[in-house]
Amino acid sequence: MEIICDTNIWYNLGSGLIDSSVIKTGDKLVTTFNSIDEFARTGNLLNCPDNTRKAIQCMFNYSSKHAIYEPPFIYWKIRNDSTFQYDILSNHKPILEFTELIAKGHSIEDSKKDEFRKLVNDRHDKLQKVADFFNEHAQIIKPNIKDLKKHRRENSIPLNRELINLFVANQTKTDGLSVDFDWSQVSLFENTLKVFFNEVETGAMTIVPNDWYDLFLLIYVNPGKKVWTREKKWKMLITKAGMEEYLYEK
Repeated sequence: MEIICDTNIWYNLGSGLIDSSVIKTGDKLVTTFNSIDEFARTGNLLNCPDNTRKAIQCMFNYSSKHAIYEPPFIYWKIRNDSTFQYDILSNHKPILEFTELIAKGHSIEDSKKDEFRKLVNDRHDKLQKVADFFNEHAQIIKPNIKDLKKHRRENSIPLNRELINLFVANQTKTDGLSVDFDWSQVSLFENTLKVFFNEVETGAMTIVPNDWYDLFLLIYVNPGKKVWTREKKWKMLITKAGMEEYLYEK
């Protein structure tokens, strides 16, 4: 079975907080573009470089032969349209080479640390802007919710699918997903997304920048696969969505 791993799993394996003996025989740990991108832009490379290096080394050691290098919405497009072409190296060669160098023992040079810190902050600011947009939209919706239970029961999935399609179209510079796209292949993501938005709209939760990495990781988890995370927040959301069967470690 393929196990899609959250970035915190690589940190925990690297530090020894997770004993590798808990991994079941025959299970393949899979890293994704999300983790590689996150490692390439994390302030932990400055604040705790040794721990981060060990995490990256674990990521490569466990999953280099079956990693998913496409960004999440690109991954969806390829699964939907086998003719869609995407060159991983031309688009992501810098972060692939950078994380490989870190794994081999290289560090960020002192003369480059300010530049890297700016890269980290810029990335955080971009994710924060997207989080702010959705949080502000939720603040508009919240006063109009008169019955929380009724609101949570409402079927927002069709509207969410339109939003998802916009994301795919924007990233792929195409019309997005075809009308016959098999949404059952992403049931974990879209059911968890519904609960996530409900929590935000009712004021039970506020979106933070790193949520996008955690949320979009679920895009890679098709039926027959599982997701491995130790983030209590996301385990709760997945369970609340009735999708706990997808959790590798409950």
